[in-house]
Amino acid sequence: MIYDAQGADEIIIVDIEAGTRGVIIDSDIISRMINNCRLPISIGGGIKCIEDARRCFESGADKIVVNTYAVLNPHLIKELADEYGSQSVIVSLDVRRGNSGEYCIYINSGRRKVDVNLLLIIEQLISNGAGEIMVTSIDNEGVLSGFDYDLYKSLRTIVSVPLIASGGAGCYDHKVKLFRETDCDACAIGKMLFLRDYDIVRIKSYLKGKKILMRDA
Repeated sequence: MIYDAQGADEIIIVDIEAGTRGVIIDSDIISRMINNCRLPISIGGGIKCIEDARRCFESGADKIVVNTYAVLNPHLIKELADEYGSQSVIVSLDVRRGNSGEYCIYINSGRRKVDVNLLLIIEQLISNGAGEIMVTSIDNEGVLSGFDYDLYKSLRTIVSVPLIASGGAGCYDHKVKLFRETDCDACAIGKMLFLRDYDIVRIKSYLKGKKILMRDA
């Protein structure tokens, strides 16, 4: 795979519609990728029980990503962490800023707002064994205008595990600002790599030039 060759640290693949269809991500996708990719692969989409997770790991996934069912059933994260280890469990949360400035959690591919306090649920999920927390800003997702820096700064104070920012990456300096101002451990990049003349090698080279610590490409 091209991102493997360029030096990406990890590939995250999530079927955002799987949960709404009542299925899990097609594990055959991962099985086909394993032979051509040396990177750790994390997959998610519709995972709601130990058996779903088992199918993902048996297909070759290194980690699983749990979104909707982590919010609806936080104890699921404890079950998964006890079975497979916290290092294998990523919790993904989709959030949007409300009219009064508070951040609200959405599930089912961002369609359904749930009445759950963001900070409290994150603390609970970490206590239950989440190994990483990935938070996507729905408002910033896909618009290439930068991350919600205030969101990640507020989360960094309570997140004791690796924190991954998602939603908004559009240029080199968006990532520089993210790492300098929020102390996030990583950022997820998607649309930026498809629509503009960027690749992982150039991104890492630029960030190193700005004294941002990272793994070699």
